[in-house]
Amino acid sequence: MVRISPYKVTPEKYNKIFSIFYEVVGKQRKDIFNKVLFDLLSPAERIMIVKRIAIIYLLMKEIDYRIICKVLKVSYTSISKFRIMIEKSEGIVPALQIILKTERMYVFFEELFNDIFAPGVYGINWTAAWQRKLSFQRKKDHGL
Repeated sequence: MVRISPYKVTPEKYNKIFSIFYEVVGKQRKDIFNKVLFDLLSPAERIMIVKRIAIIYLLMKEIDYRIICKVLKVSYTSISKFRIMIEKSEGIVPALQIILKTERMYVFFEELFNDIFAPGVYGINWTAAWQRKLSFQRKKDHGL
């Protein structure tokens, strides 16, 4: 559990500190962003944040709770908590919706490609086609 000081920071100071945080974290390239997060967060905190984002992402993709529990090694209660949080979210959900729109377009074209070059079509490598089809189905079922 996080320990927070009982001494409150004024809203003006909080806004100033947050703007510095945004400058350090928000406006960086991916490699610098990773280095900053590795410096700021412990390994457990990094895993916790990544799992939270993954839970929200998979819930938005309407993946079954049991699969999320199995894949991410989280409890059913954690998933339920984030399902409720999604309804009130104004930050992470809109950001992930943009990613999902792009991904849906990618999934559409991948599914079309799999239908055109399906196993059993003359001139197609059947082994590769089956592997591609099974991999796509696994992504669809598990969300990752």
